[in-house]
Amino acid sequence: MNGVPVRTRPPKKIPTQARAVKRRAAILKGAEKLLVQEGPTAVTTTGISNAAGVPVGSVYQYFEDRDDILSNLYDAAYNEVESRVREALAALAPGQQVRGTLEEVIRTFWLAAREHPTFRPLTRWANSQRSLWEVTPTLDSSLAALVKATLDISGVSLPSGRAEPMMRTMVTTVSILVDQAIEEDNEAEAEALILEIVQLLSAYVSQ
Repeated sequence: MNGVPVRTRPPKKIPTQARAVKRRAAILKGAEKLLVQEGPTAVTTTGISNAAGVPVGSVYQYFEDRDDILSNLYDAAYNEVESRVREALAALAPGQQVRGTLEEVIRTFWLAAREHPTFRPLTRWANSQRSLWEVTPTLDSSLAALVKATLDISGVSLPSGRAEPMMRTMVTTVSILVDQAIEEDNEAEAEALILEIVQLLSAYVSQ
């Protein structure tokens, strides 16, 4: 649950002509199909061209390589899951207890991630591309914005002298522990972990 872009190079220009837009979308759809059926290792430019029904040269016309394609899929998957969380936040009335707000946000993210067809394999792939330091979200990440929005809804103000390190601690905790809950196949174990994360964070900001 980090929301840190994997892409290290500027993306190729996104086409605007209808035919090109359709072909680019077909390439991503083909890659997604391979990912769901066989996992990230099956996502090769040759496999993608076959799945999408386009020449290999067309794949490179729109993407640098297979990692660029996986990066696009990862960003799209994360944004879809995050949008579910933002919808849940928008539905909450201001002034709720921070524990309840945290539980709603974390549970919504967990459920959306579990239901998404590619979120888990793409997150595993993204995490395998970088060190722990690189995958830890910063204070300008989308995850940090979600944490801040959660605190704002509950009317929680962090101590001015500790606000930045506290935010870093919360964002890192959420990123690592919620990923563990998402990966947990036993739903009872995942539920127990979610409740522990909520207890940990609510106690931390209420001290």
